[in-house]
Amino acid sequence: MRNKIINSAAVLALLFFAARPACAQDTSSVVRPGFTKDDLARAKANPRYYTLDTASVKTTLLGIEEEPDMKYVKLQEKPSDLNAVIVSLDSILNIAQKAWAIIQANSPVANIETKYATAYPAGITAASQLSSWSKPKAYIYGFQAKNGYGSVMVNSQYKVIFTYGGSYKGIGKYLTGVTVIPTATSVSSGYKFNMTASVPDSTIVNVGTDSNPQAALQLKLAWKITTVLKESDGNSMYYMQGDGLFEEMASPFSKAEVKLEDMKSAAPLLLDPAKVFDVPAR
Repeated sequence: MRNKIINSAAVLALLFFAARPACAQDTSSVVRPGFTKDDLARAKANPRYYTLDTASVKTTLLGIEEEPDMKYVKLQEKPSDLNAVIVSLDSILNIAQKAWAIIQANSPVANIETKYATAYPAGITAASQLSSWSKPKAYIYGFQAKNGYGSVMVNSQYKVIFTYGGSYKGIGKYLTGVTVIPTATSVSSGYKFNMTASVPDSTIVNVGTDSNPQAALQLKLAWKITTVLKESDGNSMYYMQGDGLFEEMASPFSKAEVKLEDMKSAAPLLLDPAKVFDVPAR
């Protein structure tokens, strides 16, 4: 009889404690960082407004331009003494940023013009040490996201820009000033929009030969849209080569068709490197 009483008590205890986690996991009243209880109350009263329709997120190629010069970026580089180093043409490195913020809390970050990636031969420490640079290419994209009502909550425009064709003593084709510049951003109340860029070292490769290298890299653009109810994110990849080739790679965004002949347009116009970088070429 005693054993039955003990067993019954144990079962009741297990049922009591097993029921508690269900209450503890109720997150309906949890307020996300950056939001208030009032935000949560408004969202509960109108959840469709505060819920992103992930199927509506799209990026569209709006146009292709050539920048007149390198003023879109401020290169943070100091030329080294090339007489004291060995330049390895087929070893290609990014000596600038690996990852950086573009838009934070709905606004472009400060000093965005100083954030960029490169693909230089090892030993080179400044774009001015290379010559035969072509005019920068700019691919203009529109980014849009809607809520459950079909209303546009995030509307942004940005440029993917890069300068290409740099060579060392007439050999190779390298990249500099690879970046993303936001040109317009509009975000509706109750939404937070962030965007970051990164160039993984593993994507920086030589697609040419050992004797005549050609740099290539992949730029990852990641976005995050947050409301008090939900957080959504995604990314796309852009591929660039030292000869000016640009391609948008696999992307979760729905987008307008991009014609290959358009992506390879904008023929290179050679520049005087001293005029491009405002420093003497070496």
